[in-house]
Amino acid sequence: MMKISSAFLLAAWFTCLQDPSADQILEKFRAIRPAAGELGIYRLSWTAGLKEARERATKEQRPIFLLVCTNSYGNLFTGHC
Repeated sequence: MMKISSAFLLAAWFTCLQDPSADQILEKFRAIRPAAGELGIYRLSWTAGLKEARERATKEQRPIFLLVCTNSYGNLFTGHC
């Protein structure tokens, strides 16, 4: 049973590799994917409150980038503002 399952999975894998539509999808993904330099905001170390931000800024001797969300539905941790 194990040999049959392994052979089937291996055959399915090779079929997927040869599928031109998969290559087309990956090509489109790579074309629209933001470059690493455009994703810098996601590498920032965010804090939820000003008190914690001040403590970290003092400790790390770094400035604070304050982003204020004025609507009640904003949540920077999920990317909504």
